[in-house]
Amino acid sequence: MITIKNNNLSAEIRNPGEDLEQLGTRYCHGGYIWQIYDREGRPLMSGPHYPDPCPIPFDGQGMPEAFKSPELVQPCHWDIDKGDDYAAMSTQQQSIKLRREVRIAGNRIESATSVENISGDDVPILWFSHPFFPLNPNLTCGKISPPVINLPQNAGYDIDDSGMIRMKPEYPWPKGLFQLIGVCEDKLTFEIPHPTAGQLILATDYPVAKCPVWANKNTFSFEPFIERTLHPSQKTAWTITLTAGNNRIAR
Repeated sequence: MITIKNNNLSAEIRNPGEDLEQLGTRYCHGGYIWQIYDREGRPLMSGPHYPDPCPIPFDGQGMPEAFKSPELVQPCHWDIDKGDDYAAMSTQQQSIKLRREVRIAGNRIESATSVENISGDDVPILWFSHPFFPLNPNLTCGKISPPVINLPQNAGYDIDDSGMIRMKPEYPWPKGLFQLIGVCEDKLTFEIPHPTAGQLILATDYPVAKCPVWANKNTFSFEPFIERTLHPSQKTAWTITLTAGNNRIAR
């Protein structure tokens, strides 16, 4: 495990060369945020099996990110550069060069990704962040800005006039529920009530192609997707940011 920190936050990041038993085949091995702690050392993230110290690797915990690319979820060589408040991990595969950097700045975690197509063919990029948040006593999940276009009729979630998405208490949450949310194809900000931090702000610097919500009896998660195609020699980059506390961040 790799730990980075400042005076406000600390984060545990899985080492892609040493923590293979917990990395699995779903999430990108480089830059896998396993847990984030506040200045009092209280964990801020959860997971489908949390607080099990050895959850099923496919399900994971914390703030993992997933590429729909078999090259990036298998054991491979990663170059690691680490400082007190950041960890950067880079790899080169048959079709892409990838760099993942996780950095703590003030009261926020920045997870940045850059990809370069080094092949002679187009490379599709399908990526999503899967941050797992602890349940709130009133089962609130959060508000999305720009506002949700629609939340289709479903068994487990509803949305009130203020835009707050909630888990319905009568739903059998041990079996979990995935639901696609109708969102603008724009940069999104998620205002997420949190039982210890008060509020977390999740923000993307990229237009979100689609965004499901998923929850079970231990956690809930918004999943903002990127869908792009890289032509030969083309590069792309994006960042998702998690801010702890009640301060909003500029869009």
